[in-house]
Amino acid sequence: MVALAGGLAGAGVLLVVRGLVGATTPLAALVAELHRPRLVQVPVDHRGLAVRWLAGSGTPSRDADLAVCERDLARWVQDRLVWSLLLASPGLALVLLSVAGGVAPVSPFVAVAAACVGAIGGWFYARIDLASDADKARRAFRHGLAGYLELVTILMSGGAGVETAMFDAVAVGRGGPFRHLRAALSAAQARREPPWRALGQLGDRLGIVELEELEASMTLAGGGAQVRDSLTAKATAIRIKDLSQIESEAQSRSETMVLPVALMFAGFLVLIGYPALAALSSP
Repeated sequence: MVALAGGLAGAGVLLVVRGLVGATTPLAALVAELHRPRLVQVPVDHRGLAVRWLAGSGTPSRDADLAVCERDLARWVQDRLVWSLLLASPGLALVLLSVAGGVAPVSPFVAVAAACVGAIGGWFYARIDLASDADKARRAFRHGLAGYLELVTILMSGGAGVETAMFDAVAVGRGGPFRHLRAALSAAQARREPPWRALGQLGDRLGIVELEELEASMTLAGGGAQVRDSLTAKATAIRIKDLSQIESEAQSRSETMVLPVALMFAGFLVLIGYPALAALSSP
């Protein structure tokens, strides 16, 4: 009895002390603490800030060109700096020649101005070069897209479903276009979305109108034979567009070759007629 009384007394004293020291945190307070938003201290990426500052404000066309060329902002800024350095190198060479004490053909002020103009011109020429590369990449993508659509129609003719044919066809191809298509279709499969919706989003991101038109036609087609006919028509339209572009480029290059041939013919006539003219003009 003495031991039991002592234990109860000790337990009572312990409870009194615990109550005086502090109470247990309520469960509601703990849950609220778990859901409270935290301010995460993210380290500042000075290199990323410098790249974004040098790249300037982005436009949808520039972002689409970078995406279709598979380049990031760091590569874009690097290209701009390289072009600026290349076009500014003649002016910089004249500046170094003037500073070194050599005989420069122009004054140092003109050399510095030429270097600045070349650097600015190279900075903006990089955008033209990116647009040219993006146009070539889009043309290659359209060529790969036409082959992909033909593979899809062949698999559908063999009895495969629409989505099965699209996933099986994209697994066969290699190269940049099929890599973009494979990533878009995998994302659509993970999100449980129709594959043509992912293709439309890919076309919007890369600036390829044919993919957006494909999404619209697939949405309207529904399924079955209509989808196969729609894919066949789209592949044929892409092929015809590519052929027309190739023919127009060939004709433009043929026209540009007229002037050099005419100049060569004029030089040949001068070379033949010069002795006769010299003989007539001599006393």
